[in-house]
Amino acid sequence: MRADEGMTLIELLIAMTVLAIGIAALVAGFSSSILSVNRARLASTAGALADRQMELYRQAAFTALPIGPQSPTFPTGPDGNTYWMQVDGAWTCAVGTYSAGACSGTPASRPVKLMTITVRAGSAGAKLLFNQSATFDSSTG
Repeated sequence: MRADEGMTLIELLIAMTVLAIGIAALVAGFSSSILSVNRARLASTAGALADRQMELYRQAAFTALPIGPQSPTFPTGPDGNTYWMQVDGAWTCAVGTYSAGACSGTPASRPVKLMTITVRAGSAGAKLLFNQSATFDSSTG
C-alpha cells in the first residue's frame, strides 16, 4: 500500500469550500456593519439638528412658542445631507385633559405647551430618523 503523502483533490475542494463559506460570512458581517454605522450617523445628525432647534425654543419666551404644525424646514447637517424637519406645538396638561383653554382633572394643573420636533431623511415621506418632545410651562419662562 502506498503512504499518504498529500491531500487528494476531493480533500482540497472540501477545504476550499469551507474556507470560502467562512470568508463570505466575514464579508457579509462587514457590509452589515457599514449599513448600521451609516444609519447611526444619520440618526445622530438628525438628533443634533432637533436638539439645536429645541434649545432655541428653550431660550425663547413662553408666549413665542408656536402652536400647531409649522411649515417644514430643510436644514443641512454637518454631513452635507439635507433633512426634513417639522415642529408641532400643542396645548396639553401635566395632569388631566386640556379643553377650552383649561385643564380638568385632580389635582388641578395649568396648561403647558408640548413641542414636538420630527426629523426625516430629506422629505415628508422619507424614513423617520428622530423625534423629540418637550413640555414648556408658563411659570418657568
